[in-house]
Amino acid sequence: MTIMPSRNLLIFPSEAYSTFSFSMLKRNLLWVGGVTAAVAASCYILFGPSSRGKRKKDRCPGLENLGNTCFLNAILQAWAATPSISNWLANFINKQTGSEGNDLLASAILKTLRVLNNKEEIPGETHSPVDVLHALRIRGWVTAADEQDAHELFHALTQTLDEETMKYPTIVPLFDIHLLQNPSLHYQSELTAITRSKGLLPVLPSSQMEHPFRGLLASQLQCIECGFKHPVKYDLFDSLSLSLPREQLIKISLEGLLRHFITSEIVSNVDCPGCYRNCRQKSQTSSATVQSSCKKRLTIGKLPQCLCIQLQRTQWLSNGMPVKRYDHVTYPEVLNMDDYIYLSQEKLERNITNGLLGGKCARSATVNIPSPVSGPVNLLRALNYDSRYSNSGLFLQSSHLSLTQNTQSDINHNGVLPKPSNTEYSYRLTAVVSHIGDVFSGHFIAYRRSPYLHAQEKFSHKWLYTSDTSVKKVSFEEVLSSEVYMLMYERLV
Repeated sequence: MTIMPSRNLLIFPSEAYSTFSFSMLKRNLLWVGGVTAAVAASCYILFGPSSRGKRKKDRCPGLENLGNTCFLNAILQAWAATPSISNWLANFINKQTGSEGNDLLASAILKTLRVLNNKEEIPGETHSPVDVLHALRIRGWVTAADEQDAHELFHALTQTLDEETMKYPTIVPLFDIHLLQNPSLHYQSELTAITRSKGLLPVLPSSQMEHPFRGLLASQLQCIECGFKHPVKYDLFDSLSLSLPREQLIKISLEGLLRHFITSEIVSNVDCPGCYRNCRQKSQTSSATVQSSCKKRLTIGKLPQCLCIQLQRTQWLSNGMPVKRYDHVTYPEVLNMDDYIYLSQEKLERNITNGLLGGKCARSATVNIPSPVSGPVNLLRALNYDSRYSNSGLFLQSSHLSLTQNTQSDINHNGVLPKPSNTEYSYRLTAVVSHIGDVFSGHFIAYRRSPYLHAQEKFSHKWLYTSDTSVKKVSFEEVLSSEVYMLMYERLV
């Protein structure tokens, strides 16, 4: 009998080999799958979406606090919401040649403003203004470790930017005869300036571009005794500082503070050429001067493109202790300045050699508003100017005016001004700087318009609350209810 081999024995080696191969394949697949999962996890961590989430397009980046620098962050956020500032800085930087514009404060500020308006990408949600601080320190502005005032920083920035954009003439040594005879040197003509020695004067410094915050204040004195009008004086300003009334718990509006700003005040012991001339004619005096009391009014002669208004909230008690005022001040979104400017009488074809014509808020010599705590404005630079020698005047004026008699005319107001058919000097609110705390310590924040604009929209209707690195969307009602310290307006064209 032939013994046939068992079928199970014949196929056993093949089944054993198949089971071994399947086990190896399964082990290899597990290893490859683990490696793939690890690589995928690494790619997700490195290149995947951030756990913080992507910033919305209607938000702006926050600014890092580099050690009590909230006052700087608030000003930069407010400037970022005012388009004319960025345009002015960009036009100035574009005119610089080579790398000379890289070390300017204007370049550092412009870069920060572009970041805050989402026009330059940054890796995170916040930006460091260290370049702005570095540029200030190079130019001699030392920022102490303690808290600083945002309004003082505002003037430090505008003054430094004014120095950078100002074109200064070359100083010529008097002992260098050849250089003095250089025909390339520029001097003022005899029609512009003349000296007793009949010599020519060098060209004065001139600004390459008009400062967006630069305006003109006009002040004039008129004697109460004889009515003599002193020459009009013009002063440059970068911001208007308005005083709060002494009485508290009353309703205060920005328009009321502006009306108080142009209210006349009495100045004593002023040398009056008119009274001196009258006394000389009557032979009643032998002194060189005659003093009298005069009315003085400080008014706005020329409005800037960007109007900055500061509310003086620091009040000094009789014992010398400073305290902060927490009064709520109402202010409009659109501010009409037609009533607070003054017009050149020459533009009105008046045959009066001296004097100013004012808006309807100047119809009476006094306004029933309490006396201010301190001076109404900080004057940065001054130049004397006599309107009798002006051919065109420096004042802005309305195009359509009717001249009527006014029985309440004062020293600077010689007739009634009708309300313009359309507001020529209107400003839109762009940012609000607020101070939280007392007079000794606190924190500055800024409310600003969103950087995102719809088609054919110059100003966004959305508002943001910015406090250093914190940025959130707020309603305009919350902005109006804030404890305002500084206001930024931009003129509507």
